Amino acid sequence: MNTENIEEKVIEFIASKVDDVDVSTINATSEFEELGLDSMDRVQLLFDAEETFGVTFEDDEVKDFHCVKDIIDYISNHQSSAPS
Repeated sequence: MNTENIEEKVIEFIASKVDDVDVSTINATSEFEELGLDSMDRVQLLFDAEETFGVTFEDDEVKDFHCVKDIIDYISNHQSSAPS
């Protein structure tokens, strides 16, 4: 899956978790805090992404995720090593 498709899917996941944000304003540089995602929303977002993209997020790496692009980049970099 290419980066653009990954971004679309991650934004779709985020949109399902936030009520008062216009989905068209969410992009790769959107920060989780400004979107109103709390820690539980972020955990669920990562679970959704793991299931969809077949990657496993490492705890020591995800603590540094602050924006949508952080997740997209992680998936892009780890997806090729994930089982199909």
